Amino acid sequence: MTVKELMEFLEKYPDDLRVVVNGYEDGYDDISPKRIFTRKIQLDAGTHDWEGKHSDPPYENETTTDDSKIVDALVLCRASY
Repeated sequence: MTVKELMEFLEKYPDDLRVVVNGYEDGYDDISPKRIFTRKIQLDAGTHDWEGKHSDPPYENETTTDDSKIVDALVLCRASY
């Protein structure tokens, strides 16, 4: 999802509707504005069912087979850690 797609999606909801993310193991957490940032991620790199679909890119001294799968992303983090 891109920022534009997210904005279009959110337009149909009231401005004061709370936004949350899933908690670490259960429940829901607030999003912290202080914990929203951009970073590079590698698409489709998760290999285990307990991992997210995407992951951090390889370190500079590691090689990757497909640099086109490394993209910038906006990361929204939970307020509680």
